[in-house]
Amino acid sequence: MRSGTGRWTAVVVAAVLVTGMLAGCGGKEQTETRPLVIVGVDSADWHLWRPMLDEGRLPHLAAFMDQAASGRMKTFYPLEKSPLLWASITTGTTPDVHGVAHFVKGADQKPVRGAAWGAPALWDILGAAGLSTSIVGMWTTYPARPIEGVMVSDYLPYGRSRNKPLENLVYPDSLTEQVVSLRVDPDTISNEQLTRFIDADKMELAESKYGGLLSDLREIWAADLGYLAVHRWLAQETDFDLTFIYLRGPDMVSHKFYAYMVPDKTTQYMQEDEIEIFREIVPRYYEWCDEVLGEILGWFPPDRQVMVVSDHGFHGPRPQGKGTIEHSEWGVCLVRSPLYEAGTEFDYLELLDLCPTILALIGLPPGADMPGSVLAEALTADGETFVRRLEGNRFPSYMPLRPTEGPGGEQDAGVDEELRKQLRSLGYID
Repeated sequence: MRSGTGRWTAVVVAAVLVTGMLAGCGGKEQTETRPLVIVGVDSADWHLWRPMLDEGRLPHLAAFMDQAASGRMKTFYPLEKSPLLWASITTGTTPDVHGVAHFVKGADQKPVRGAAWGAPALWDILGAAGLSTSIVGMWTTYPARPIEGVMVSDYLPYGRSRNKPLENLVYPDSLTEQVVSLRVDPDTISNEQLTRFIDADKMELAESKYGGLLSDLREIWAADLGYLAVHRWLAQETDFDLTFIYLRGPDMVSHKFYAYMVPDKTTQYMQEDEIEIFREIVPRYYEWCDEVLGEILGWFPPDRQVMVVSDHGFHGPRPQGKGTIEHSEWGVCLVRSPLYEAGTEFDYLELLDLCPTILALIGLPPGADMPGSVLAEALTADGETFVRRLEGNRFPSYMPLRPTEGPGGEQDAGVDEELRKQLRSLGYID
């Protein structure tokens, strides 16, 4: 079933039109929504990006910053887990409302699935307004449920040894064969390909002595490569109103390899040759992400609105242990839009401000029951008028659009253990 009802779809569409007429920019009525691309980079942090920008190692990000307003994003504190944070970003609600609180649940550590969502996400809200979304690889989206557009669940990298893909891996199901053909098997990534992260003259030693870490790197990169391939194909086929591109790899690489970048700040015992082999993994992975950003921007017209955002930053090793304690409360946010002054900086916005800001960029009013606000810094004069009127005409509540019970998916003990094994290796679960 599609979430929401025909009555609520009509109500949301009417709200879009009324809000557009009320919030016209520059004296003109604005009754059309604007498409938006979001690039979610899990754990991206200015603390790491600034030095790399100064060194010229992130040229696509540097060029994008000249076109965008940029600043800090303050995440939840105490520091929280990525599924919870991304659910708050995409629903504009707190965890007690949206219901996605952890990676796993219960004594048997069953992975949390899509049925946990108790609040409508951006794709539900947009769908009710007749707008389309492509969302690929977002946490807690298995089984993929019906939306206006395409949903490729976060289970895509798992269960590769199965004779057939998991049920409801993709919505619509007619795309499953094509999507599965695009995922990347870590075993197909050669040592030569990994030399973009590890010096070629150290690869033989890395393979013979630290093969397990190379396997981890292959798993992480393969997942991001697969998701990127799906987005590349979708971008060639359809132009969605919201394209949500999520890169999980930077967070996973940071949990695995950040300590090698700052060996003097960790109590972990590491061999000298181990440090030399893996010291550059994290910054080089961000260099790859920078190339990805450049490619993504090339898929769309140069005036397409684009956001780059993280769910938290990354502090690095701490004596208290691994997992969320390694996160930082300061992430990133960049916005390229005619509503915001290009090349400017703002101080910060809160994580719960992201959803209202995203809705405003698209042209939809935030919900009156969303605690966050539309980013009010770095606005153009027309943007100030638009945001002021939009904030004054919030939609009462999108909660009636919360997802109804969708497809049950498929229980596979092997896939569940694949997920748990990865989460344990990152320090997220015991």
